[in-house]
Amino acid sequence: MLLPLLPLLPLLPLLGASAQEPRLVADARPLRDSRGGGGRAFHIASAILGETRRINLALPPSFALSSASRRYPVTIVLDGEGSLPAAAAASDELTRNGQIPEAIIVAIENTNRLRDLTPPGLSVSGSSLSEGGDRFLDFIERELLPAVDAQFRGAAPRTLIGHSSGGIIATYAAATRSTYTCVIALDTPIHLGGNWLARKLVESAARPRTLRYVSYEARFGWTDDTWKQLVAAAPATWMLHREKLAHENHESMPMLGMYLGLREVFSDYSMLSAPAAPTTSILPYYSKVGAALGGTIVPPRKLLTNVREDLLMEGRGEAARVAYQVEASGYGAPANAREIVAELAEAERRPPPTETVEGLLATAFPTPEQASAYIGEWTGQIWMNDDELQAGRPPVLLRIAVHEGRVTGEQISEPVPGVRDVQKLTYLSVTPTGLTWGFMNGMRPRGVLLHVGTMSAGTLSGVMRFGGVNFTYPDGMTPPAIKFAFRKK
Repeated sequence: MLLPLLPLLPLLPLLGASAQEPRLVADARPLRDSRGGGGRAFHIASAILGETRRINLALPPSFALSSASRRYPVTIVLDGEGSLPAAAAASDELTRNGQIPEAIIVAIENTNRLRDLTPPGLSVSGSSLSEGGDRFLDFIERELLPAVDAQFRGAAPRTLIGHSSGGIIATYAAATRSTYTCVIALDTPIHLGGNWLARKLVESAARPRTLRYVSYEARFGWTDDTWKQLVAAAPATWMLHREKLAHENHESMPMLGMYLGLREVFSDYSMLSAPAAPTTSILPYYSKVGAALGGTIVPPRKLLTNVREDLLMEGRGEAARVAYQVEASGYGAPANAREIVAELAEAERRPPPTETVEGLLATAFPTPEQASAYIGEWTGQIWMNDDELQAGRPPVLLRIAVHEGRVTGEQISEPVPGVRDVQKLTYLSVTPTGLTWGFMNGMRPRGVLLHVGTMSAGTLSGVMRFGGVNFTYPDGMTPPAIKFAFRKK
């Protein structure tokens, strides 16, 4: 749910702000937004436009709970009288699943749509070639965004979303302004003026900056040739994506386009894109994502919780505390904060772990000479209960090979008929009694699944354990012994 704003209004004035700076002032009119909560109407007096503009605004769920130092990305949505419900619903769903950062949504209502959304130099629907698109962008950058930043803790990265004529001015902003890291153009008539917008954006590629530009199309959009020109001209700091939406038309596509567009421009933020291991690499990864986006971002809360819990299982109390502080500052302390703090303190009192996931993954594989007795294909079984050892079960294969002078390995199983599960080995060690091999667990806990094998009478057998984590089962539950046995073919 999006957070109601009215109770926060007495807190909005910024200490020391000039009385002449434009401000968002609460508007009493009712406002329709998504899922029945959160959005509120405001107005702002613009000296640049010479008029008062109505603004629909929705704050992210954590706004009232987060630290006063936390600042939020800002998403500007054009055609604001109708766009807030779709933008809020798309943002809410993506945020809930940890795929985009929480953001302030600012939807600008129209007064003179043709004037404001048409850049000078382009004629739209018979307009002149000197419309007010630049003035409108100046209003956003010099009046609206500073007010949002001062009153609601807004910050970079900025995203601009426009549909149809809104896509025209958004694409023009991508070509002429550096304010917006992310631009989502929805069913934009790029063809107008003999591909005037396409030429503008292609020409702007020579100006170094970060840009993530996506075009979702149903009726209008880029031609294949003009898009190829853009891709060819784009510097390495640009991310470009173009997609035709099937089963959509010009009127039906905005909500789907907003959802896909936000997911695309923040694809590296998604917890689905974050590294799974080692756990200590996840927070540094998000620092790099923030740098790429041109702002400070807070990782998804669900991921921060997982990181804290996983670091505690790894015996890394200090690192777990850092993850907890990021979570509590960014989203507010969880309901069980006292219990978590006690758990962190206990972990910090223990000596550092002697076996870590990073250490296991960094262990050098044996040389071909050291592994010579194990190179080849092994076939066998992995089981928990002895009654699982039945004739006819597909065997598990263990392949140890030499590729370009280096030892490699993989374990291949068939968990269900017709499905092959291939696990590339990330740990391999020849021991005095046999061979130990492993790979990262595909789920939590994020330990290394180590197969500790002993060689005897041509059979490599043993049990599997979690490496690098101290995974404990609930009270009263006996951990299963996962056994294996392999013979060389």
